[in-house]
Amino acid sequence: MKRYVLMILLLLGCLGAHAQKESKTLVSLNKTNLEGLTEYNGWTQFDHTQEDFSIDVEPEGLAITNPRIQAEIWQPQVMVVPDGSFDLEEGHDYIVRLTIKAPSDGTYQVNIGSWFCNDVGRFSVKANLDFQIVDVEFPEYKGNVAGGHVLLQVGWVEGTTVVKEVEVLEIVSDGTASIMASKAVKADDVMYNLAGQRVDASYKGVVIQNGKKRMK
Repeated sequence: MKRYVLMILLLLGCLGAHAQKESKTLVSLNKTNLEGLTEYNGWTQFDHTQEDFSIDVEPEGLAITNPRIQAEIWQPQVMVVPDGSFDLEEGHDYIVRLTIKAPSDGTYQVNIGSWFCNDVGRFSVKANLDFQIVDVEFPEYKGNVAGGHVLLQVGWVEGTTVVKEVEVLEIVSDGTASIMASKAVKADDVMYNLAGQRVDASYKGVVIQNGKKRMK
């Protein structure tokens, strides 16, 4: 009899834990629809070896063409949600939800935040002629941002990526849980100079890392 009581209590405990897990909901902070654009006014960066790199507006969305795989994933990078579109708070949990068409198997990198305070996540895709929706989670965001942006970095995907929609969501308690398609990989070693340009370990001078200035 005691064994059955114990099993029931364990089952109730599991159900309680499941209910607690599902007591979260998503709040949309920004939804940028790139379908039917007439022109692209965002920001891009790519190195001098990427002569064939291009950005075009198509009926389906923003078309980003990367001619070949790059040594570093962060270039080329394209601003898919403009500066000043949403605010972020330190320690909160966020998701970047992309509706995307992938030209080849590969990996994308997403940068959420501002030039001086941002988190980075990665997700893998399979080539698909149809649009797919991918959620990239950014748990415990570092730093406060008043007016953020989202960069999509396409260095490890070859061909033309089409981005139809990007949504920034906050995960909050007491609601319905979401299903995460991909968990962001933190890139705590990412550094920028005072001009907001990404630099590597060989850079000498003042850098910004994890929202803080330091001398290298």
